[in-house]
Amino acid sequence: MKRNRTPYTGINWEKALKITGCTHMHCTTQEMLDDFVSQGLEFATFSNYYPSAPWYPLRDIRENSFRISQNGIVKNHRIIRDRIDFAAAVSQWDEKLAARLPADPGKPVFNNIPEYLLEAPNAEHHWFADHNVYLHICAPGSYLSTSHFDRKHEFKLHEHGYALGCPVSWKNALDAMFESLMIPDGGGAVIAHPHWSHLPISFLMEVLDYDSRVLGIEVFNYNNVDYTENSEVEWDHILATGRQCFGFFVEDHTMETWKGKCILLPEERTAEACLRAYRQGNFYGAILGNGCEFEYINFDGRTLRAKCNRPMIFQLTTAQGVEVDSYGSDEFVYQLNENERSKHVFLRLTASEHHSREKLFAQPFMLV
Repeated sequence: MKRNRTPYTGINWEKALKITGCTHMHCTTQEMLDDFVSQGLEFATFSNYYPSAPWYPLRDIRENSFRISQNGIVKNHRIIRDRIDFAAAVSQWDEKLAARLPADPGKPVFNNIPEYLLEAPNAEHHWFADHNVYLHICAPGSYLSTSHFDRKHEFKLHEHGYALGCPVSWKNALDAMFESLMIPDGGGAVIAHPHWSHLPISFLMEVLDYDSRVLGIEVFNYNNVDYTENSEVEWDHILATGRQCFGFFVEDHTMETWKGKCILLPEERTAEACLRAYRQGNFYGAILGNGCEFEYINFDGRTLRAKCNRPMIFQLTTAQGVEVDSYGSDEFVYQLNENERSKHVFLRLTASEHHSREKLFAQPFMLV
């Protein structure tokens, strides 16, 4: 199966749900959750590392949950799925250290979870055996757990084969992510912050080619630290090869204003339907999520049409660069010259509201 080359096909835009999510979001306190919810979060797939274990479901996460046990870990360079009891493991080499581990799970981390909030498992996996430490992969919809809490080696887990990170090949790690999916036809893997990670285009394409459930790359990863949040150039390089690659828009580490949102268009308001929307590319990106919306996006193979709920600056990009700039209208229409399919390779539409710095990103349509 290939990644969907014509996203949004069959969507009834007049009745379409629009659900705001983020595939790479660290949320470890009730205060953080309250903040994200107040800024529009409706579908939570929280990423986590140390351990790279899903914070899911939120109602079950307690203060000491991941210092007591977790479902799966990497031991001696092998992914194991068994539940690991950390006190029992540590007692094999130091009973005094094991006694310092908590026995009581403690208080719930999240005690005010909105009833409408949808959830699915996710984690951020990293430190693979055959690539540098900067390759990070999020896995929305996957139950896979790797790494552990003992980052400072206080309990000597690392010295006894229990690895920090995921020191197996990235291909083996992806296989494990896919084998652990919540549903077989939804969710997948996303290559995190490729610009920050300095990942070569050739390597990005190798990962994308490995399995169609590698959905795409983070085109925007808000961190406000080192000016590496934008990966549009990498995105267009990949698309110009004829490879479909979905773009994800995320906030990584918490900032005052949540920038980087995925607006999902699921068939129904369930976590499963949201994961299927990610798999099909039936979502678009937003930097701010300030109320600007696509009212429809449609490409029938010849004509690309889009409409926003406000006048916007539309920009159409192809393998040739910017093909069209359109200012001051809420509608966009582009007629493809049939003789230029092989020249353009893809159509990628954005819509910007200049005064607010909002920008919407449609998923690309592939022409060849």
